[in-house]
Amino acid sequence: MVRKAGRRTAKTGILTAVAAVTLGVFGAGMANAEPVEKDVTFVGSFPIIGEQQVDVHVKTDIPTSATRGETVTAPVHIDVDAGQNAGDGLRLVGTKNVSGDIDASITVTVSDGQSVQIPVALTIVPLEMPAEGPFTFEADGTVEFQVPGGVPAGPAEIALDPDVSAHLVTDGSLGEFDNELTFDPPDQDGTLGTVEIK
Repeated sequence: MVRKAGRRTAKTGILTAVAAVTLGVFGAGMANAEPVEKDVTFVGSFPIIGEQQVDVHVKTDIPTSATRGETVTAPVHIDVDAGQNAGDGLRLVGTKNVSGDIDASITVTVSDGQSVQIPVALTIVPLEMPAEGPFTFEADGTVEFQVPGGVPAGPAEIALDPDVSAHLVTDGSLGEFDNELTFDPPDQDGTLGTVEIK
C-alpha cells in the first residue's frame, strides 16, 4: 500500500477555513456537543490470509453549532474488528504485540456547496495478541486548532470517507506492513452529522 501523502497537504483560501471548521465539528468541549457513533464495514487485503472484511465502530462528538474564534480539541476514537482469520494469521507467524497508525479522512460540505477532504491521523493503542479469537484493536486521534473567520454560515454536512490506510507494526515474522481498506459495500452512508456554522 502506498501512503496518500496528499491528505496531509494544506489547503488555501476559503477551503482552508472550511477545513478547520470541519475538524472542529469533532471537538469535545464545544457547547451542545452530541455524542455520535457510527458502524461501517471495510474490505482490505491482508498478508497471508488475503481479502478480509473489517468492522469499524466510530465514536466522536459533533456540536449542534460551531462559532468562529473558538479553540477546539477534537478527539476521534475507533474500535476495529478485523476478524478471526486476521487473528489466526497473526498468531501463526508468531505475533505477540501490535501497534501502528491509521490515516483516515472526513469530507465537509458547506452551505454554498464547497467541500474539502480533511485528514484524520489515528494511533493504534498498543496491544498484546490474545491466545485465541479475532484481531481487535482501538485507535485514537486528537486535533487542536482555532476555528477561523470567513467560513460561510449555514449547515455543514460531515461524512467519513470510504478509504482508510493502516500501518501495522508487529513483533512476528511479518514485521511492519501496510493495508489499504475501502467501504464494503461501497455505497455505505458515511454521514456522521451536521453542524450549524455561525
